Formats: sequence, structure tokens, C-alpha cells
Amino acid sequence: MSKTATANKANIVILGAGSIGCYLGGCLLSIGANVTLIGRARLKDQIANSGLTLTDWRGRNTKLKPADVNFTENAEVMAGADYILVCVKSGDTQEAASLIAQYENSDSLKDNPVVISFQNGVRNGQVLSECLPNHTVMKGMVPFNVLGQGDGHFHCGTEGNLCIEDTTGKSGDLVGLFAMADLPVQVYKDLSSVQWGKLLMNLNNAVNALSGRPLLEQLHDNEYRKVMAVVLKEALVAMKAAGIESAKTGKVVPKLMPYIMSLPNFLFKKVAAATLKIDPQARSSMYEDLALNRKTEVDYLNGEIVALGEAHQVSTPANTAIVKLIKAAESAREGSPRLSATTLQQAIAAS
Repeated sequence: MSKTATANKANIVILGAGSIGCYLGGCLLSIGANVTLIGRARLKDQIANSGLTLTDWRGRNTKLKPADVNFTENAEVMAGADYILVCVKSGDTQEAASLIAQYENSDSLKDNPVVISFQNGVRNGQVLSECLPNHTVMKGMVPFNVLGQGDGHFHCGTEGNLCIEDTTGKSGDLVGLFAMADLPVQVYKDLSSVQWGKLLMNLNNAVNALSGRPLLEQLHDNEYRKVMAVVLKEALVAMKAAGIESAKTGKVVPKLMPYIMSLPNFLFKKVAAATLKIDPQARSSMYEDLALNRKTEVDYLNGEIVALGEAHQVSTPANTAIVKLIKAAESAREGSPRLSATTLQQAIAAS
């Protein structure tokens, strides 16, 4: 059987086709998979005019013509799906679940689609499970960064393998398709500790967004790393108080992250080069949110640490200050405030 014939067997819907959704869906489309993207008019128009271009830090350069991309604003396409990959922002998870529930199979002899959360944060899988008791719901994790470049171009700027929690074996066909699309998947029986490890990595999203700098440039600045070291130390203390374990999401051991961030530049660059590939174009998704005047996910990242600290009597002034600064930037609607590391340090000291 040909690659395309194999790929066409599963009906896949991407719900929330933003940067991550378009990248995942586009990679699957490139190997002939049957994929429909559900997203907003802004990206629908871009893709209708320019098609879909996918690039990455390794040199991927895939171009899809507009006619090859089925992008819609109509949720009815979820009827008859085999897999629904949820890529909406964390704050939209319950709304996404309500949409999915509207298109449940009325025939009790037919299975409902497998729903997989490829979202930031640690609670979205649970929310989807509670809202969709008649579906198989799986947690997923996207370790890499994808940034929209405009005109239907999406660039993956960091490395990592997709992760799925599957105790049923029902993800097998999808995992195979992702492998064919050069997006390997690691399958876990329990993804919780990996999700917490990813959350620790994602705490830098807000710092990067506030700095306004490319990710690599920001991380190569020792003063911004000092900010991150404090943010991470707080998070690890709060997680320990809550009895939460974190697993590495790549080559970085979460418990070592504050120490790595505290290294002098020449040592940090050596360690970073050996543990995480980041290209010069990479920025955090939260930077993109501020640039597009969208609500960010800071409540589900740094805000998660603040809430954990409050629940377990652990002080989290750094994460509290970062949340406040992001919310101020959201309200200002002027993109990144481009704050210096010194300004961030002062805000933390005053928190």
C-alpha cells in the first residue's frame, strides 16, 4: 500500500488551527493524510491566498497549495471524524468540548472520535474528559515552538517529539501518520509528569514575550536568565510542596533548570547547545499573542504556579509579578512591552 493510501484511512480534524494546529495539520497533509483544519477567518484567508508553508530549524520546507488545504470555520466537519486534535488556547477548552459534544454519534454502535489535547497547561485533558464522557480523551504534548510568519507560513524553531498518553491503543493509526510526516510521537501510559516538565519549560514564554527578543537572544542574556532562575526555583518549591513530580521533556532535567539558567554565558551556551536546539527565528507563542492582541495563556502557565503556591503556602513573588506584567501588556494592546531584564527584576523585588 502506498504512503498516500495509508494516510487517507483516518479522518482527522484539527480544532483550533492556529500556529501549532496549522503546523501539525500541514505536516499530515503533506503525506496525503485526510485532514480538515477548523480555525479563524484570519488564517483561512491567508491560506486561501498563499497556501501553507511549513519550515523548521532542521531545514524542512514544505509548501501546500491553497486547493490542497481544507480550512474551514464550520465545526460540522467534526461529524464522522476519527480523531479530533484540540489545539485551542487553554481558556477555550470548555467551549471546544461543547462543540465536540454537539457532533457525537447518535448511533450507539459507532465509536465517537478519539479526542487528543495538544495544548499548553496541565489541566486541559481532564477538562475535556469531564465534558466528553462518551469519547476517548487523551492528553498530548507539543514540546516545540511554532511561530506564524504571515501569509500562511509557520516555522518550528525548537526541537522535540510529540507525546500522547494512551492506555487504549487507539492512537496507533495517528502515531503512524505522524511518524510518516517526520513528527515522531512518544506514547506514555501516564503523561502527567511530562506535562509538568513542559510547564516548567513554558514558564519562559512570558519572560520571552515581555522581553520582545527572539528566544535565543533572550536566553543568551545572563540577566534575563537570572529572572528565569528565580521563576523556576519558585515553581519547583511549589511543586514539591504539592507532591508533584516533573519529568524531562527532552534532554533537560527539570530540577537542574534553575542551575543551568544561573551559569555564566560561556558555560550556558555549551550546555544549551548540547541539550536544546533553538534557531534564531524562534519566539514564544505568548509573544505572538501579544503582537496579535490576543488573550494569553499566562493563567495556565505562571498562573498555575501562583495558584499552587497559594494552595500550599509557598510564596511565588516572581511568577506573581510576571503574571501581572503580562496582563498589563494584554490590556495595553500594544504588543510586547520590550521590558529589560532589570525592569523585570525590579518588578519581582516589588511584588
